[in-house]
Amino acid sequence: MTQHLPKTLLLAVFTVLLMSLVPVLVKAIAANEVTIGIVRLAIGAVGIALLAKFKRQKLWQKADLKWLFLLGLVFSSHWYTYFTSLKLSTASLGAIGVCTFGVHLLFLNRLFFKQAITAADVLAIALAILGVFLVTPDSQLSPDQFIGFMIAVLSGFLYACLPIINRKATHLSTSQKAFGQFGFGLLFFAGFAPFGNWQLSSLDWGGLVILGVVCTLIAHTLWIKVSTELPNSITATVYYFYVPVAMLQSWWFLDEVLGWEKLVGAALIISANIIVVLAHNRSVRAAKT
Repeated sequence: MTQHLPKTLLLAVFTVLLMSLVPVLVKAIAANEVTIGIVRLAIGAVGIALLAKFKRQKLWQKADLKWLFLLGLVFSSHWYTYFTSLKLSTASLGAIGVCTFGVHLLFLNRLFFKQAITAADVLAIALAILGVFLVTPDSQLSPDQFIGFMIAVLSGFLYACLPIINRKATHLSTSQKAFGQFGFGLLFFAGFAPFGNWQLSSLDWGGLVILGVVCTLIAHTLWIKVSTELPNSITATVYYFYVPVAMLQSWWFLDEVLGWEKLVGAALIISANIIVVLAHNRSVRAAKT
């Protein structure tokens, strides 16, 4: 693995670049949260199903249905709240808010797996709170933007629930977990299909196709590969590259104003999440020695 590390690392960065298109595209196109969710999940579910058929893998058994339904419910709730936050707020604030998931995961690990909260964790929490305070100044945000950012933080919490479920359902393969998120997530979104807006321009449909094929199917598949081959500390750190790239794209394509408060706040939130990841990895290595 060491021999191929530079190539895999570059692939990880490229994957994050694909993922970072999501906030800008969701904000830019006229499709609402329901339409975006259904199209992305449908493309992802069909892609995973075809891949599993090609590999002759079974995607579920009756005993696994409760875990797949739970994954679908949490993942679809994460996506719905994330898309809602992007529509209400800005692309950069949505990206910043959802990337608080590392701090949420800290408390969830404490609750479900009794992992101790260390001094490094307390520092991370303090930095995250300060970062949130900086990116949400009352004088610069409209009420909708503030609500959108807080919904993004909720989306980050839901995203942090997914690793907890995955750790509890270790008997499921990666493909099964992905199908649980996409396929069963589609079941929940499909119930809201009448509330989707389907009269869209060709430009909007093009954006939806990019979101479904590039940002969901391709990026998801690549991320499974790199997260399997790279150490967790590297993949987690590379993932947070998502925020500055999304902010840069938001500034470039959507003319979003990036003040110093937002930039510093984003840096603090990213730093807080990285501290949590690195501290956790050190404790895991120490436990193994």
